Amino acid sequence: MKSFKANEAVGDRLSLYFADARPYLHGLRRVPQVDRLIDAESFSRFLEALRVPLRHAEESACANPWTTSCLQNDEVRNCAVLADLWDRRKHGRQAQAFLAGFFAQAGSHLPDDDELANGYTVQTEHCLNGAITDRVDITIETQSSVIGVEVKIFASERDNQLADYRTAIAARARLMGREKHEVVFLSPYRSRDEAIFVPHITWRKLADIAEQANPSTHSGWLISQFGQHCRTLGI
Repeated sequence: MKSFKANEAVGDRLSLYFADARPYLHGLRRVPQVDRLIDAESFSRFLEALRVPLRHAEESACANPWTTSCLQNDEVRNCAVLADLWDRRKHGRQAQAFLAGFFAQAGSHLPDDDELANGYTVQTEHCLNGAITDRVDITIETQSSVIGVEVKIFASERDNQLADYRTAIAARARLMGREKHEVVFLSPYRSRDEAIFVPHITWRKLADIAEQANPSTHSGWLISQFGQHCRTLGI
């Protein structure tokens, strides 16, 4: 290759470079030129027609608060939002109906709307019985039941995790004098532990339940929007 002085014109330098590079360039073809010019008025009408659908797409993407808050697939943050939306002290009747629908989908032996109406509490990252090894993602306690919800999005469960949580939930129920106890698995997939059966709900099933909320109320709108977000978290 030739050497160039720093003060040589860029055009001259490029000409010399491509002259030297010519043996190494193969298959270059001249691109055919289009003779016809684009009609400016037609192109302007085309751009104007795009304005409304593009605005609708932008508004739709920005309308969901759980999308704009970048919850994405973070298990801890999604658990915190879900527990909050189930809390009747914060979201009233809409929260209770959302939780009752979740339990109804999971199994008939779980708390129904009447049981929830007598009062319940929701906690996240709850260390049952004071042991950190028994920390369940979400726990719901009524006057007669203790229910644990183990949440997975894309992570896999550890060995015997649901069995251990079931034992911990049963111990908590005995300690609190509750008659009923259960663990529900919220995950895109069923438990791989074939030695134990726990009620299972997918994120899309949860989405169906959430989208039954009344969007004309603020709490109902938040719940229904969370349902749309849940459809991005697996099957």
